[in-house]
Amino acid sequence: MIGSDLALQRVLQALYRQRELGADPVGLVPVGRPEELAAARALGVPGAPVAAARAVLTGAARKLDLLVDDGGGVALGGVRISGGGTRRAVGLPGGWRSLWAKLAAAEQATALTPEPTGVRTGPEDTGGAGGSTRTGRGGPSGRPERIEPARGEHSARLRVEADGRLLADVHRPVRVVQVTLPSGAAAGEGVMEIVVRAPGALLRARAASISVAGRGFGYEADGRAVGPVRARTWTVHAGCWGLLLPVTQDTP
Repeated sequence: MIGSDLALQRVLQALYRQRELGADPVGLVPVGRPEELAAARALGVPGAPVAAARAVLTGAARKLDLLVDDGGGVALGGVRISGGGTRRAVGLPGGWRSLWAKLAAAEQATALTPEPTGVRTGPEDTGGAGGSTRTGRGGPSGRPERIEPARGEHSARLRVEADGRLLADVHRPVRVVQVTLPSGAAAGEGVMEIVVRAPGALLRARAASISVAGRGFGYEADGRAVGPVRARTWTVHAGCWGLLLPVTQDTP
């Protein structure tokens, strides 16, 4: 296929819903502005059209993970939930591109009840509501690092669970929930990387699924606005699709 990250996401969405994802590897020749090709670059697709076409013809398929939500939506790179709401999608000024974004948002706007699963997360947030330290990875001295809240960030009341373990609850505001699939050598491990930022605390975790619930929140999937919804669960589907990439020594 020829196109941007949006085109690749739409193809994977269609293949997933038709239960044909993974039947054959996908080849991509990226076309678009740099900000529209961020996911393709992260996945290892050559930026030059000739090199990308060569990879489609002579490359090897690499199995990759995919984020799938309980509304049937898919995400290549990640999901971001911000207390200030969703931002305007980049690279979708109007016309049919805006129409596709609206259709994608409408298709994914149905909320379902999250299902907790097994536990596989990192350190749990133990800071107080007015604290000024973060749990998880400390500084060079091993002590918790003092952090300052980012300017312009707002908070939301959300319940966040990763593999069934509580990361945040509605009694404490959350500024940002960031979910990403690892890239490079860590890709294909079947886990997502989670960052939860609350006032005075920063929590990191790795899990196979994450469930978020609230009174109504919007989110961005691969930079595209979706929602608002009341609940959403994302699960990593490990190695469920293949992408044709240039043959290297690291190619399995």
